Amino acid sequence: MIARAAIITALCVTALPAAARVAEDRIDLLVSLICDNGGAMETSDAAKILPPHGYTMDETQAIVAELEKRGQVVPTAGIATLQLTESACK
Repeated sequence: MIARAAIITALCVTALPAAARVAEDRIDLLVSLICDNGGAMETSDAAKILPPHGYTMDETQAIVAELEKRGQVVPTAGIATLQLTESACK
């Protein structure tokens, strides 16, 4: 019984990173929305633009983390603005 519980726990733990992954079409749509907004999006813009497209805070954060890994986010001084690289908006 303990071995079975350990296996189930291991499966759940290894599945956690996969749960944080987002479908590529959702990433593409968010990039498109940001590019259509001039290549950047402030928090106030996001609050208006993203909910009609079904984005949640968790999903958006996961996508931004992925875009950062891909080098598609410009590091900015302000934390309230997300700016994409020029190549991300081509």
